[in-house]
Amino acid sequence: MNERLAETVYARLPVGLQNVVCAAVGRREARARLGPGFRRRLDELARSDGWSRARIDAWQDEQVARMVQHAYERVPFYRERMREAGVAPGDVRGRADLPRLPLLGKEEVRAAGRAMVAEGTDPRVLRHRHTGGTTGKSLHFYTTVASVSFQWAVWWRHRQRHGLEPGMLHANFTGKLVVPLAQRRPPYWRWNPAAAQALLNMQHVTPAKIREMVAFLDAEPFVFWSGYPSIIHAVAATALEAGLEMRDPPRVVDTGAENVLDVQRREITRFTGARVINQYGFSEGCGNASSCPEGRYHEDFEFGVLECLDPEPLPDGRVRGEIVATGFACPEFPFLRYRVGDTGVWEPEGFRCPCGRESRVLARVEGRRDDYVITPEGSRIMRFDYLFKDTHEVRECQVVQERPGEITLRVVRRAGYGPDVERRIRAEVHRWISPTLEVRFAYVDEIERERSGKFRAVKSLLPRGAAASAEAQAGPAAEAGS
Repeated sequence: MNERLAETVYARLPVGLQNVVCAAVGRREARARLGPGFRRRLDELARSDGWSRARIDAWQDEQVARMVQHAYERVPFYRERMREAGVAPGDVRGRADLPRLPLLGKEEVRAAGRAMVAEGTDPRVLRHRHTGGTTGKSLHFYTTVASVSFQWAVWWRHRQRHGLEPGMLHANFTGKLVVPLAQRRPPYWRWNPAAAQALLNMQHVTPAKIREMVAFLDAEPFVFWSGYPSIIHAVAATALEAGLEMRDPPRVVDTGAENVLDVQRREITRFTGARVINQYGFSEGCGNASSCPEGRYHEDFEFGVLECLDPEPLPDGRVRGEIVATGFACPEFPFLRYRVGDTGVWEPEGFRCPCGRESRVLARVEGRRDDYVITPEGSRIMRFDYLFKDTHEVRECQVVQERPGEITLRVVRRAGYGPDVERRIRAEVHRWISPTLEVRFAYVDEIERERSGKFRAVKSLLPRGAAASAEAQAGPAAEAGS
């Protein structure tokens, strides 16, 4: 049964049978995610979390050398690339030698297809995966049950740092239509007992339904919430606007797959009182970074290497650059020096986090490499959320650039928003971003999510040629917005 037909059939089932389907899918996912090897891997990760930097470096060097040798010997795609680049496996002895290898882009993965599958791989262990992609181009690749289990062990290690354990009851907020759009009465949730979770989808987070949703969240002893920060923020913001409070809130809100914006963190905390934690990863599963109790992202070094490509020194001693990943989890379909598409800011090499962990630290992940606004002066701005720090009249805002020299702020307003707020926002843009950037406003009831459910705070619709031309006319670009 194809995916669309399955969704149509599911939507017509009664609620009880939809819960049966969710339970069945949940059991299948649990076998892949938490199956054989998961607990052993989680225990190993708990021990390696306290390794010294010297031990981490030695271990990563060994893994890098092993993966490169494996790719050369068993993966036709990499064997050809390395020969063309004049690189022998022995030339890459560790993390520091990775720049000898060519970079890997999404288009190359699309074109390579099964040429990236290691020779001798049993087809039965492969699991097909695909991402929708922000440009609408789907990326298809393979993973294995073992690598999925490894990834979930990394994610649960992150949760354990904050007092959470597998089996704890939680609410998961998703973009998937687990509750069909046509449903007009509660329950606006479904159950997945295999993961000890209730599932709530973003399409029902509305003022008309929020009271019943919050009553449900308060009635069940959920230890934590998980999901996209933008969806959980929508729950918190809608509930706050309705004057609702929680008597039994979660201890932790665990977010991922998106940046947590300042306004999102503030309002989630205001509504729940919970600690908001975040981990950075991507569907391809070749790198990850997880927050510690100090709120910093630590590279999950056992899972892969996160490189900083073309590091740009910042005034505070940090460096900014494109994130490039080399994964250790899936030798059957390896990603070596893969351009993830995100930009990150790293702490200095000698930085030591107060949490005591000695793995490398990202101060923040700034967003998609292609999602920045180009100002008339040539700056590339990736973050605007700090402009709205004290603007409570704005519930949500998306910055869109369609033409050089101007931006459109797509604003979801709250009560009290008026011309004075618009003037203040425009003045803040001119003060902090660019004095000559044209600022337009578009007022909307909601900001559309991507097909995956993700929220893009900054969205560039400039054609690549126009973007390059705007930067060239302005002179050398100086990124800002940090």
